[in-house]
Amino acid sequence: MSKNEYDLQLWLRIAEGGGGKIAAFQELFDRYYAPLCRFAEFWIRDSTSAEEVVLDVYTHIWQHAAKLRVTGSVRAYLFRAVRNRSLNHIRDNRFSYVPFEELGDIFAGPGESQIETEEMLELVAEAVSQLPDRCREVFLKSRSEELSNAEIALRMEISVNTVEAQMKKALRYLRKLLAKG
Repeated sequence: MSKNEYDLQLWLRIAEGGGGKIAAFQELFDRYYAPLCRFAEFWIRDSTSAEEVVLDVYTHIWQHAAKLRVTGSVRAYLFRAVRNRSLNHIRDNRFSYVPFEELGDIFAGPGESQIETEEMLELVAEAVSQLPDRCREVFLKSRSEELSNAEIALRMEISVNTVEAQMKKALRYLRKLLAKG
């Protein structure tokens, strides 16, 4: 039996559910996790984010295997899914991460005084306080506690996609508020 035939059998056991689902999933995970992480890191250039992308792909497979159709190679499917999610991650995270506490350093230029920096931080804090509850909680966990999207999702018992959507919503709202101020 070829590797691909064996992978397809694992996939079918995952899709069908039942008693062998966990063992088949674990085997597929163990078989491809490390190479998929290296592949994602090639695109993303960050090992933590690369692992999150790979885990998102495996989570999607676990939740939707019965609906997903793999007609060719399972390996090719996994690498294509990781590539697509990596590119989505790059697109969605174009702006570099800046811890919330360091915003003052960014806004304070060489000629600006401490008072102007403090005023800017007050504006940012006021804008954050106006966020909807869930957006504010996700934003603060990300920026103040420096948690990854996966860690936030785990702590708040929501999906990583929900965390990403809430962060986008928060950043869009903050940009709009700060542009007015």
